[in-house]
Amino acid sequence: MDTIIVKPENARQWKEVMDFLKKFKVKKEVYKEPSNAQVLKSVEQGAKEASAFLKGGKKLREAKDLLDEL
Repeated sequence: MDTIIVKPENARQWKEVMDFLKKFKVKKEVYKEPSNAQVLKSVEQGAKEASAFLKGGKKLREAKDLLDEL
């Protein structure tokens, strides 16, 4: 199955695209892009965690352990 990425410029285009997909019974998945504020908050949190690790206040986990939880 192929994937098509559509980025409507406004609410009217968004509605038209969604109506079209619904009319033709096309399976859709909507992924919202994070806002700049969300990205900056995530970067800030990562920097705090890295700083805590460097100061010895936080232990890091192995990527393997994280994947085992999934």
